[in-house]
Amino acid sequence: MAGPLPGNRSLVRATWPRGLTFVELITVTIVLLIMAVIAIPRVSPIVQNFRLRGAAWQLAGDLRLARQRAVTTQKRFRVCITSCAITVPAGSYSVEKDIGTPAVPRWISETGTTVKLPPDVAISATATATFVPSGRVSGSTFTVSNLIGQFEVKVSATGQVRICPGTCPP
Repeated sequence: MAGPLPGNRSLVRATWPRGLTFVELITVTIVLLIMAVIAIPRVSPIVQNFRLRGAAWQLAGDLRLARQRAVTTQKRFRVCITSCAITVPAGSYSVEKDIGTPAVPRWISETGTTVKLPPDVAISATATATFVPSGRVSGSTFTVSNLIGQFEVKVSATGQVRICPGTCPP
């Protein structure tokens, strides 16, 4: 009698790897969920801090751009939160230009829409920053804040824009 013995089945074995069983798949999923539950609260403050810092830098960039546009076009420009030419929802601001005269201003939105900050960031201002063609401005301080903290974006009378964590020194 030739061939393998009936009791010796180990000679015929598959050489390819097995797939995952349902129990292994569920176990890996549970481990990943536990890791996510632990990691999300640690990452959330970091994301909020980046959003806050990004909002402050975006506002400062738009203030500098408004000053540059005022000097270049010889028209008045402003960055406002309230009493704007268009409706500005909470957490937003508008960049506008004056197409009227200094005696009778006629403000229009530069882009036709507001600049929206991240959803968890609030914005406030001491006054509207209005840049004249010489680049000067009535001093104004903008504050962007969220649960993590706040940044102050201060515009001096000469048009210089500073960003300070917390509050800017005098």
